Amino acid sequence: MPKTLVTAGDAVGIVFTPRDATGPLPLVLLGHGAHTGKDDPTMQALCWGLAYGVPSAVLCIDAPGHGARRPDGISEAEFDALVHDGMGNAATHERFAEDWRHAAKAARAAVPQIDERTGYAGFSMGSVFGVSIAAEIGFDGPIVFAVGGLRGPEVDARGDYARQNALMRAGAARLMDRDLLMLNMTRDEHFPFALAVELLESFPTTNKRMMVWQGGHIDLPGEAIVHASTFLRERFVTAGGAS
Repeated sequence: MPKTLVTAGDAVGIVFTPRDATGPLPLVLLGHGAHTGKDDPTMQALCWGLAYGVPSAVLCIDAPGHGARRPDGISEAEFDALVHDGMGNAATHERFAEDWRHAAKAARAAVPQIDERTGYAGFSMGSVFGVSIAAEIGFDGPIVFAVGGLRGPEVDARGDYARQNALMRAGAARLMDRDLLMLNMTRDEHFPFALAVELLESFPTTNKRMMVWQGGHIDLPGEAIVHASTFLRERFVTAGGAS
């Protein structure tokens, strides 16, 4: 049963589990990128990479306004505005935290192999939400933020960056005593490298690190997922349980 659908209110998610897994599995919550969703091929490839690489059960749910939660009949321009507004809207962040709590509970009910260990891996927009709400979801496990960071006017002419940054800074301040890994690119056109470093330095935990590759936002190499898997696996083993 490698893929299992779960529901949490109007949020539908998929749990990815390794076909050959034995024994208990930790749960990784995977936050997808903007304009995508749980059914996006790239996001599913990331889910499978972490499911087999850790190994773990990986849960991906559609963010508010994304995937199966995208309103019917809206244009691409309207969808883009909805995406940007959601990333800077405190109510959307609070709702997404609640979605994750209910979806994680549903995943554990549907897949008995999942134990109590929980981590988070956010990619791009998944990092924006993750920094803001990870402390509110209700877990104390390891966290990976990939191709994310604070934003500035040079990459967000709409001006939403100020609201996003305020939510992220408030969330970052709550991530104490966490094992945290950031994966970033030197020329990320959406999340400038200097602002990614600023975010890293703002986390109050001392158990934080960053790995960096040359290139733009979509150039994150496959080896980054290997490093993410190793990071999560080692922290889950330290937390106890076979994985």
